[in-house]
Amino acid sequence: MRNERGFTLLELLVVASIIAIIAAIAIPQLLNARRSAWENRCKLTLRALGSSQLAYMDGNLNKDYGSWLAMTDTDYIQEGYQRANIIDNYSIAMFYVKTSVLDPNNPQYTASDSTFTIVAIPRSQKNRLRTFAIGDDQTPRVWISATADLGTMLTSDNVRLHEILEWVPLR
Repeated sequence: MRNERGFTLLELLVVASIIAIIAAIAIPQLLNARRSAWENRCKLTLRALGSSQLAYMDGNLNKDYGSWLAMTDTDYIQEGYQRANIIDNYSIAMFYVKTSVLDPNNPQYTASDSTFTIVAIPRSQKNRLRTFAIGDDQTPRVWISATADLGTMLTSDNVRLHEILEWVPLR
């Protein structure tokens, strides 16, 4: 009788099956962990940008929020940051709205209020990343559009965020 070494076909099939089962369980979990890390970094960056907006308004004599250019010119956002690359896999859109109300009894008096919204939009849907937005309350939320196309909304001249946003608290 020869002393043969090696594995039988059955042993190789069992090992291959075990590896396939482990891969089927582990790969989706790794992809979910990566997506979760990107989304958490996005929310942290939105909070930092929101804090920069609040600091800009506090330091601004007009008490208005700033555009991206105004905030980079005054060092509230570090020079070199671009909206397209500040967050991996996301692009940034920043809006601020100033509303004024005249007092009908006293035309000299005008009340005004400013709000801002910063939206982080995934560059690609293949990673199944969610779109996030942050406003004055500094709470990142999932952006759910009430209209069809996000790209059209962001390039439109008459964007009214209160009409196209539905705020959904994150869990």
